Amino acid sequence: MSVYTPLEGDSIRDLVDVRDRYALLRDAEREARHSYGGSMKFESRGETEYLIRRPYASSTRKSYGRRTPETEETLRAFLAGQARVQDQISGLRRQLSDRAPILRARGLGRVPLLAARVLRKLDEIGWLGTNLFVVGTNALFAYEAAAALRIESAMLATGDVDVLYDARRRLRMSGDVDERGLIGVLRQVDRSFSRAPNKTYTAANRDGYMIDLLEPQDHGRLMRSGPGRLSDNPEDLIATSTDSSRWLLNVPKFEAIAIDERGLPVRIVALDPRAFSLQKLWIARNDPMRDPAKRRRDEDQAHLVARIAVRDLGLSYDDGALSALPLSFRALAAELNPSGEPNNAEW
Repeated sequence: MSVYTPLEGDSIRDLVDVRDRYALLRDAEREARHSYGGSMKFESRGETEYLIRRPYASSTRKSYGRRTPETEETLRAFLAGQARVQDQISGLRRQLSDRAPILRARGLGRVPLLAARVLRKLDEIGWLGTNLFVVGTNALFAYEAAAALRIESAMLATGDVDVLYDARRRLRMSGDVDERGLIGVLRQVDRSFSRAPNKTYTAANRDGYMIDLLEPQDHGRLMRSGPGRLSDNPEDLIATSTDSSRWLLNVPKFEAIAIDERGLPVRIVALDPRAFSLQKLWIARNDPMRDPAKRRRDEDQAHLVARIAVRDLGLSYDDGALSALPLSFRALAAELNPSGEPNNAEW
């Protein structure tokens, strides 16, 4: 029984084309935010006009001086650049939308729509890949996209998104994000999100789709700063600590462009697939409270991702980049047997 299928030539070509265009779109959007975000115009101060720049989502402003031929040229250049980059963004978005039906028809639309919307919002505000990383089943969408293959649907079924919080890094915030935190960001995606009453690390919408905020166990950090949370909002999520994720912030991260159910691209930043597989197998072996059905799925996913990592992505479990993982994790690579046939699964 095969649990994944390699993509064919036409599908690979379309996937690569969309990735390239999405990379250009993200670059253009970054330029729009950083170089041309907000407004620039002449404002009167008494009888004198000054050229004022007001960046987007910021209370700060910058004065370029009194109205002169030079500042008038500065304003013209800003407005021209703003129009240019917005035209580029509109064109690239239109191209991606035009290609979306083709990707859906080829079966490449994989990431659940709500998960994709949440990840795009986290990416937009700069948290994805800096403070927050995808862990759990949704990471498989990144691995299959990077390896140009399609994983069997049963392996991908999930009703939540698990994100790992790196509280060591300074969280970049602006505007209402600073006041509302993660729960406020989620409500920008779906207004029905609220923190679960009995799980302060979980947000759920009216359909029961959940976002879990996790952080590694770090006694020293917890003693210094308290439980991990992204804002002072009393409704915000409070991260729960998990023993199996204790070392995961120090392993390499893995980035890929996947395709959502509408056929549109979404960036996913997850754990290195080798670290993912080792963690999953460690959980299956060492968490006695884990539901037996989930333990079996953990082990199946561990073997699956190990195979993808070695056979399809060309990675090695002997890599020194994994040295941050404890020996008890790394020793499990022998059980995964990623360079040959898995020990306990039929491929």
